[in-house]
Amino acid sequence: MRPLSQTPTVGRGTMLLVALALTACGAGQAAAPSAPTADTATITTAVPTVASAATAPAAASAATVDRGEGDPNAPVKVIEYSDFQCPYCAVFVRETLPQLKAEYIDTGKVYFEYRDFPITEIHGSAVLAAHAANCAAVQGNFFPMHDRLFQGQEAGEWGENLSEDFAVFLGYARELNIDAQALQDCVQGQQFAPQIAQDYQEALAAGVESTPHFLVNGAPLIGAQPFEVWQRTLDAALEESGQ
Repeated sequence: MRPLSQTPTVGRGTMLLVALALTACGAGQAAAPSAPTADTATITTAVPTVASAATAPAAASAATVDRGEGDPNAPVKVIEYSDFQCPYCAVFVRETLPQLKAEYIDTGKVYFEYRDFPITEIHGSAVLAAHAANCAAVQGNFFPMHDRLFQGQEAGEWGENLSEDFAVFLGYARELNIDAQALQDCVQGQQFAPQIAQDYQEALAAGVESTPHFLVNGAPLIGAQPFEVWQRTLDAALEESGQ
């Protein structure tokens, strides 16, 4: 982790730079995601990786899912670039997202959309978790799996071994009443490799270097900022939109 050269639009100054260094996971200017490696003997086929649309299975090219919450026509749109293995992303989900959902998302003021930015240099299981979440979305359960992955990450239930992590994720599916066999087939078929790769490349083009990284109507807000920062940011964005 390293301090970032960027500062969020909510303000500037030394304290904010310190806050950024303490609230975001990052690997600097990350290269394209590399394939995770691990003993996959307990998995019937290879553990999935990020793949380009050109090398992913042909059937995967059309695999897209809704990872948004709220009214798509809301005056403020928040895009989050996140990594399921990033502890600061987990802090945001646990401490801030529920209040954002109650006060801004569920009230029609904000549309919130998740996108993948797995930092494979430091998080070896992040890509596999991204596949699991997107495959859960096929069954209409993206955010239940999203929340369970972060909860399990903070509890230390996964993150050490890809084969073991895959078994944990399938256990989460059963726990959430998701068809675990269908999720396993989806993950092992790498159906969302193109989407994950596209998210990642879009993030790099937008200047994303760490997670969590948010775009609030296109303006960056970086790190697991407290609700008070979000409140000021969103209220200002709503005012600018005439709300």
